[in-house]
Order: sequence, then C-alpha cells, then structure tokens
Amino acid sequence: MAERQPYSPLAKSLHWIIAALVLVSLPMGIVMADLHEGPLQDNLFVLHESAGVLVLALMFLRLGERLRRRPAASEGLTPAERLVSKATHGALYVLLLATPIVGWLALSAFGLGPSFLWLGHLPAPLAKDEPLSKALFEVHETLGLALLALIALHIAGFIRHRVAGDEAAWRMFPQAWRK
Repeated sequence: MAERQPYSPLAKSLHWIIAALVLVSLPMGIVMADLHEGPLQDNLFVLHESAGVLVLALMFLRLGERLRRRPAASEGLTPAERLVSKATHGALYVLLLATPIVGWLALSAFGLGPSFLWLGHLPAPLAKDEPLSKALFEVHETLGLALLALIALHIAGFIRHRVAGDEAAWRMFPQAWRK
C-alpha cells in the first residue's frame, strides 16, 4: 500500500470538479423530471446525463489517485470522528460511482444510452425492459438523495473543523488559502 501523503493537486482538482458537477446535477435531476416535455426538459436531460458520465469517469481517476497516493490521516481527530470520517468518505466514493452507473443502466433498460454533450449516446449495456428501467430509476433517485445527505454531512464536517480551527478543514484547499 502507498505511503500516506497530503492530497495531491490532482486529487484536490478532481474533488472540486466532481463536487461542482454533482452540485449542479442533483438539483437538475430533481427539476427535469417535473418539467413538461419539450426542449428545456430535453436539454436538462442531456446535461444531467453528461454530468453523470463525467462524474463516473473522473471518479475512476480519483479512486486511482487515492490508491496511488493514500492521504495522511487528519491530526487531532477522536476515534469516533475518525470512524465517521472514514465511513462518510467511503460512502461518498461508493455513491459517486454507483449513482451514475445505476442511471446508465436505467437509461439502457429504457432503450437509450446516456447522452454526452449532444454528441451522441453511449452504449446501452441492457436490453430494453421498461419495468426494470422504472425500478432502476427509482434506485438512481434514492442514491441521489442519499448522496445529497452525505454531502450535507461532509459540509457539516468541514464547518465543524473550520469552527474548531483545526487543519482538517484546509486539506482540500490550496496551500495559499490557509491562514
């Protein structure tokens, strides 16, 4: 296993790019489902699907970088805080991989592959099966809501560390931003 190190510039960049994609994609997914059919809904679906494809690809890079450069443990965490931190980060990784994969499978069972930036559709790995598609879309939505809850917990952890003034709050920010 790799020696523990600070987060690399690549890991920090991937963190913020994925965060931006997810924080745009989650509300977009909620809104687009309730719109009337038409160009606005179509464009939001393309953007949501494209964001999901990008999140999936970038998460594989992020996972590879994390395995290559294992981050150092935060100083000064209690055993309970360390457990919550590890569980939250592990669950975030699982959901950031599973949510777009389930979305892709749901679209596939619907009869489409995900759109990517109006350039075309990715392959559909499943045969068309509308009942399966409906079930998978429900799982996708549930995973998205769970992801939203974990993001809120992650942000609460940042706020807690920031208020406490400890170093953990700054691990994903550029060195120049530190006090």
